[in-house]
Amino acid sequence: MEEKPFHCMFDQGISCTLNIRNIDAEIDSTVAFQCEIDPLPYNAVITWVYRPKVHQMNGIKWLPLYANARRLTQHNQRFVVDYSGYNEQIKKYLSILTIHQLKLSDEGLYMCKSNQFQSEASLFNLTISPSMRILPKDGVIELDDIQRPINLSCTVRELSMHTIDPLRIKWYHNNREIPNSHLTENLSIHTNQATLILDIHHLSFNDSGLFKCVYDNGKASKHVRLYYTSAGK
Repeated sequence: MEEKPFHCMFDQGISCTLNIRNIDAEIDSTVAFQCEIDPLPYNAVITWVYRPKVHQMNGIKWLPLYANARRLTQHNQRFVVDYSGYNEQIKKYLSILTIHQLKLSDEGLYMCKSNQFQSEASLFNLTISPSMRILPKDGVIELDDIQRPINLSCTVRELSMHTIDPLRIKWYHNNREIPNSHLTENLSIHTNQATLILDIHHLSFNDSGLFKCVYDNGKASKHVRLYYTSAGK
């Protein structure tokens, strides 16, 4: 997670410079921001605010989300503060903001700060990326029988405002691109989703290793590793 300096201005006219944490998350997924603040008085208030990423608007203000665990808006039910309070283990106040079922409109800056002058704010820059799913699963698949067929499907869903180009989805085996003759293309009714299926008709030991699906030169990627157990050797 990359950090960059960011200049901020609070409502009281207080100016500051923060380190911004850049976070990339897939559309429809869940993301959590963890804010740690040095010990505060018992009556301190920790506030979460949000500034949407709207290129067409200048000077857009921070929108309130939470004060401690109290919701300040009814428009974002997907936004939840899972915990807000003093953590004995780290000796700091901890507040965790979780956003479920991410949408493109959730892109922007999220800031956690207290109402105490001496405390520092935490800033998170959220970017939403296309989602990718591999079936039957990503990670590791154990094989105990050669010669049987297997299908690996890679489904990519672009952001709602973008049309997907299925030619930008590629399958690789041990870092080598797999030719189109081994692949089946399946376009969704919705133009922002496409699936590329890898058909392996007769598995052999040479088919073990890393299979990686890559979309748009790395905009999204996931992998699955095939390996044979001792029973199949």
